[in-house]
Amino acid sequence: MRPLGPILAFLAVLMLVLLAPLSPASAHDAVTGTNPDDGQNLETVPEAIDIVFTDTPLSLGSQILVEDDQGENWAAGEVEISGNTASQALKPDTPAGEYTVTWRVVSSDSHPIEGTFSFTAAGAAADPSSTPSTPASSQSPPAATTTEPTTAPMTDTAAPASEDAGPGFPIGFVIALGVLLLALAVVVVTVLARRGRTDGPGSSE
Repeated sequence: MRPLGPILAFLAVLMLVLLAPLSPASAHDAVTGTNPDDGQNLETVPEAIDIVFTDTPLSLGSQILVEDDQGENWAAGEVEISGNTASQALKPDTPAGEYTVTWRVVSSDSHPIEGTFSFTAAGAAADPSSTPSTPASSQSPPAATTTEPTTAPMTDTAAPASEDAGPGFPIGFVIALGVLLLALAVVVVTVLARRGRTDGPGSSE
């Protein structure tokens, strides 16, 4: 019966080694970047808010609020999921000011996650429908002009998920593996115990 102690210890260590790498696989998605950045000062209100995650979130139940200092939400339409990026368009007449972005999405592991960040815009968003047309001039041909963009440049791009992240393992698989290892340990202990009784001093040759 003496060899049973080391064998049980070995099986316990083996279970820990096999199950430990599976724990991070069930972790929720994390935010890798936002556009605008948290606390960023922009020249004008952006056309959309982007949030990049480590994995592709589920579109069901996703919500992104963009509220001013009075609590009014300036988000327009539904949240769009493209790869690992959740995007929320803003109303074209969104005024300048300080904004708080409150987001809530369903992680790829089916658990809801949420967060918040803020940004400031010195100028209002441009409304394409209100841009006046240039009248034709009969006196002289129009001079060549350079038009600068009226929206803030993108500071973050939608980065893909890290290639180092391994595939996720369902919780059912982890439980089944643990039960299998436990059953194996019971079988080994039973076999060794019977062998010890058979090979003991009272056993017949």
